[in-house]
Amino acid sequence: MCLWIFIEIIFFFFNPLNDESYRIQCNYDWILYNYCPDVVDVKINTKDDGGKVVYTYTNSIGQRVKDRSFLFSSKPQNVFIGDSFLQADEVNFDETFYGRLIALGHDVSALGYSSWNIIEYREAIEKLGYFDTHYHVFLMPNDITPAYKRSVYYERKTSPIRKIDTTMPSGFKTMLSKAYKNSLTKRLVSYMTPQNSNNLKPIEAKLFDLEHVEDCEPLSTLDDAYRNSLGYDYAVYSKNYSCWPELHKEAAKQALREIQLLVEKVSSLNSKLTIYMIPAGWSFSNQNTNGRKNNRHYFFGDESNVTAEPLTKYLASNLQGIEFVSLELLMSEWFDCIECENNFYFADDGHWTPETHRIVAGYLSKKLELAEKSSTDSLLPFKH
Repeated sequence: MCLWIFIEIIFFFFNPLNDESYRIQCNYDWILYNYCPDVVDVKINTKDDGGKVVYTYTNSIGQRVKDRSFLFSSKPQNVFIGDSFLQADEVNFDETFYGRLIALGHDVSALGYSSWNIIEYREAIEKLGYFDTHYHVFLMPNDITPAYKRSVYYERKTSPIRKIDTTMPSGFKTMLSKAYKNSLTKRLVSYMTPQNSNNLKPIEAKLFDLEHVEDCEPLSTLDDAYRNSLGYDYAVYSKNYSCWPELHKEAAKQALREIQLLVEKVSSLNSKLTIYMIPAGWSFSNQNTNGRKNNRHYFFGDESNVTAEPLTKYLASNLQGIEFVSLELLMSEWFDCIECENNFYFADDGHWTPETHRIVAGYLSKKLELAEKSSTDSLLPFKH
């Protein structure tokens, strides 16, 4: 017993998780939740995701920053808004696409957090309140999928209240609680606790890719276990609108209404808007190979491709005059390789790897340079 206590004490001082602040997520009156202000978040990626220790720092509004002394521009030319793909707590700040854009000399800012949806994107834009800029908003199918408890559909159904709570716990009891949370003892207890084994059998057939968007039949072959999973929503939205059940049509319509409110907000700030749809890892074969199958939520075999293009087209077609970018189509070209298992999406975590952030940064850098050049050229005097 004494030896175990001694080992725990040594582990406490060497465990990077104990560098983390006592509270990471806070509630606000301007947004449902976000990082707490001025905290340090520490994440250790799983072994299959590389095992890297990543430190995340935040500023006074819970916005991820490079370090405690870092300041974004007070009037950035481009602002990126999104969910956990922008939060990107699996990679260092300098490895994120916006961190790379800053290193390349672009004047940008970014704000995103886990499981935000279109409602929070608009609230984030309203909080930042930058005029005469270009907002780049990154959607994800989870923003729309009705079964996901942080989608627009679910948030409108439950109507959670915005109420500020940024109190940081302190004291000896808090320290002990944190020590136990990060202890070897807690790990041992978790390891010995029986795990739920009601996993869905993965579907290997390519029934939900771009070549089968007109084929509604695969949806009818799924039994209740599959229909009640989060993966079912992705299967539905891989098909054309005519295949969608009424629930999924309504969820998409609600999301569209929220995007239209977001468009109005950006317009009121005299700013430009570009919307991007981020595809899940299972839109590509052999990405996110652990998270996409053998669990209670998703059932997509490694070789399958589950497209989100019908959903993207539905939204884009109803937003005339707004630049709407399908990252799935672009990434299908960027990811043209044979042996690239989990090179672009983490195996367990399912978010973008540093390599994808690098590729996205390269694409966006060229895009921003062209926009800046076009803006400069428009200011030049006309020559006969």
